Amino acid sequence: MSRPRQVLLVGGLALPLAELGHLIGYGLRVPQDGPHAYFPNVLQAAGALVGAGLLGALGVLVLARILAGEVPRRKPWSFALVFCGLLFAQMGVFLVQEGLEAHALPALATVASGLLGQQPVALLAALALRWLSARLGPALRSLAASHGLELAILSPLLRPAPAFVVAVYRPARPRRVGGQRAPP
Repeated sequence: MSRPRQVLLVGGLALPLAELGHLIGYGLRVPQDGPHAYFPNVLQAAGALVGAGLLGALGVLVLARILAGEVPRRKPWSFALVFCGLLFAQMGVFLVQEGLEAHALPALATVASGLLGQQPVALLAALALRWLSARLGPALRSLAASHGLELAILSPLLRPAPAFVVAVYRPARPRRVGGQRAPP
């Protein structure tokens, strides 16, 4: 994956992850009053988005393992760069969010609690991204290269209803080379 795409991925992940860090910054209390009335819905959507992305990536890894067997790994992303990028982007989202809620710059105590809340989320996300970066790309390439295996395993799911069957799949017969006979 190219560097600009990595930056876009980390920046895009920072939006939902910032909400999870926001929750930790509030001491696992979900404020439901005043300017934070929107927060429970946004938090639920952020958790669902992060969970769906993680389940999708793990599903691709499992499918590649089933269809292609052992998938080679590549060099993972730098943990320090991913962690710093995530933390910086999450803090940016947090500070903008708090500034809009208070209609002023956030106080130093708010910035400190936000930083303490965003760090564990960025740490876990950076570890997950580092682990996935070494495995997900090669898994996708191996899935793209194994079209025949994919259709053979998924054929019961893709087979049309019996009333609409037009042709029957038959495996190819082995070719005979130069007048060879079958064994007696």
